[in-house]
Amino acid sequence: MWPDENWRNWRLVAKLDPDKPVTGEILTVIKHPGFNAVVVGGTQGITFDNSFRLVEAIKSSGYTGPLVQEISSASAVVAGVDAHFIPFVINAGDKKWFSDYYLEAIKVFGRLIDWGRVLTEGYIICNRNSAAGRLTGVGEVGLDDALAYAAMAEGIYNFPLLYIEYSGRFGDPDLVKAVAGSRDKIHLVYGGGISDVAKAQAMAGFVDTLIIGNVLYDDWRSALEIAGFVHDRGPGKKQGTG
Repeated sequence: MWPDENWRNWRLVAKLDPDKPVTGEILTVIKHPGFNAVVVGGTQGITFDNSFRLVEAIKSSGYTGPLVQEISSASAVVAGVDAHFIPFVINAGDKKWFSDYYLEAIKVFGRLIDWGRVLTEGYIICNRNSAAGRLTGVGEVGLDDALAYAAMAEGIYNFPLLYIEYSGRFGDPDLVKAVAGSRDKIHLVYGGGISDVAKAQAMAGFVDTLIIGNVLYDDWRSALEIAGFVHDRGPGKKQGTG
């Protein structure tokens, strides 16, 4: 497992999609000190070629921080990143996205995997109408569901981190706050619909790490402002941490 000290202090992460064109402005924004890491990953149209091109573009831009690939397709795994994150969708309607898909990948590639550079993520996808939600077959997630999934992630599966993913839509701060308050030590990540500083501020007090993605493509200036806000805010104790 990738050591905790490599990622536990991340407050803001930029997530770049191999299936989307990356501009010079985006490659400049991700070098802002407010970003602690860059994750390469997506749901649709992910191939080895576009993943490799994006990783190389990031490296060539002068970005020197942690660079991670989140795996959604075993055939698109790229070498030369700092770590590979493997998402396990706890609320997937299709069990493939919790275990079967990774089982088949490990049968083929297991001997090549450097487990010291792998991190497993418990995922709760809360937007059933998103591309990720449709692909994995998730249903509606209410407050009781989210609390139960979070308890499973920490108490049964012992995931090092839990990612609450609204995938393109801004989520329910009350749900995120409740999950934060119910946990013991699991590292809490939020992503979805953070398009400005106000939305970043609404979630930053509850979670350990914020993920921004779409705003980098839609309005890179707002992404820069979010990075500035997180950088100026600095580290702080979140609600629900032990």
